[in-house]
Amino acid sequence: MNIQSNKNIVYVTDKNISYIQFKKLLEYPEVVHAYTVDKNVDFKTVSNHSKDKNFDIAINNYKQLCSNLDLEFNNSIRADLDHTDKFKIINKVEEANFNITDDKYDALITNHSNVNLITTSSDCIVFLIYDPIKKVISNVHSGWRGVLQDIVIKTLRGMNDKYNCDYKDIIVCICPSIRKCHFEVDYDVYKMFEEKFNYDEIYEKKGNKWYIDTVKISKIKLLKLGITEKNIIDSNICTVCNSKYINSYRADKEKFKLNTAIISLREGEDK
Repeated sequence: MNIQSNKNIVYVTDKNISYIQFKKLLEYPEVVHAYTVDKNVDFKTVSNHSKDKNFDIAINNYKQLCSNLDLEFNNSIRADLDHTDKFKIINKVEEANFNITDDKYDALITNHSNVNLITTSSDCIVFLIYDPIKKVISNVHSGWRGVLQDIVIKTLRGMNDKYNCDYKDIIVCICPSIRKCHFEVDYDVYKMFEEKFNYDEIYEKKGNKWYIDTVKISKIKLLKLGITEKNIIDSNICTVCNSKYINSYRADKEKFKLNTAIISLREGEDK
């Protein structure tokens, strides 16, 4: 689906940075969120060191994005991604410090205001999650390994365990990612999926390659958990198909950049 003609999102662009927002989340003024769709910016932070050129470039881009969204950059925390099935509960962010989580986590959860939860991606699925009753947010990064390990399901269960979130209240927004049309794998990866997810219309074989619908697998798992169909909001955007606008590892190869997703609660919304 084309970015500009999408019923589920709003496309925001200006001279500094372009991003999408989900219309469903925009119904809740206490939630601030965005997923960047801009080939001119890169959120790839190679190291947490001010002398690293790539880090400086990424930090400046984060500062610009936070400024656009009226968020305090110093209240940001970024997951140190490693295709795990682990999430982290965030209770506070150190003042004036753009933190990276100490350990490897692929999902962040908080019910505190003024805490910006950040993940990055370049074809992997990102889920932006909100419980409007308990006022809890989450940002989940899920590559194909994350889908196999049920990272988004484990994160939602964590929200239920920690904050007593009811699955029927939770909104799950699916950001742009590689879709079945381009997620081509060899037999070994296909076999791992086929042994765990025996769902209809998930797999397609073309020659010696298999194409897997990881987004559909995720939707089925979300429904089985108890998320309602009306609260699963898909951008329906393939990063590879739209690589003119969105950074894509498969399309851009060694020159790939990273997109970022951010979600935060405005002040006064703590529970």
